[in-house]
Amino acid sequence: MLTFNDVNRDFKAILDGVADANRPVPSTLDALKVASVIPLIGVIFSTITFWAVCANLSKQGLSVNLLVDGIISGDAIPIYMSVVIGLAQMIIVLPYVSLYHSIPVEVRNSTALIATFKKGLAKGVFIYVILLLALSLACFKNEIFLFSIPIIMFLATFVASLIVNLQVTKYGVGALIDKLKKILN
Repeated sequence: MLTFNDVNRDFKAILDGVADANRPVPSTLDALKVASVIPLIGVIFSTITFWAVCANLSKQGLSVNLLVDGIISGDAIPIYMSVVIGLAQMIIVLPYVSLYHSIPVEVRNSTALIATFKKGLAKGVFIYVILLLALSLACFKNEIFLFSIPIIMFLATFVASLIVNLQVTKYGVGALIDKLKKILN
């Protein structure tokens, strides 16, 4: 259980770590890689489900030609939606990931506050993947569920943002973020 004493100690450690002028500059490419993981999960679920449902409906086996034909013909609307929403998710998550990468690794690994956020993130990703898997299976009962995957991706963005903002408010991290922005600019 975190106390505000722990949070304040972690704030000081994070601010001291970010204020160190000798720390390495975070890689934008690394931040992009991390920010693209969750969107890619959704796009992959959407693509594989669309492919399997198309194969099932057309009584064909899974072939790359079937998938490519569906994408080129314009029939893959759920995949197109997933890609667009995935890009939006990546853009929304990128500043958080960049800020996280600005904190030195030893500080990231030693602060209870960041460990709490990581644990919450892991739970959220687990629920997200389970929900996408359940929807993928539901698509075999009714093809209209193909559109539910991009819808869940869209809703997950807002739910994640709400949860992050609640956690930021709960622990008073807003003040820390403001201080970090001033140090990093």
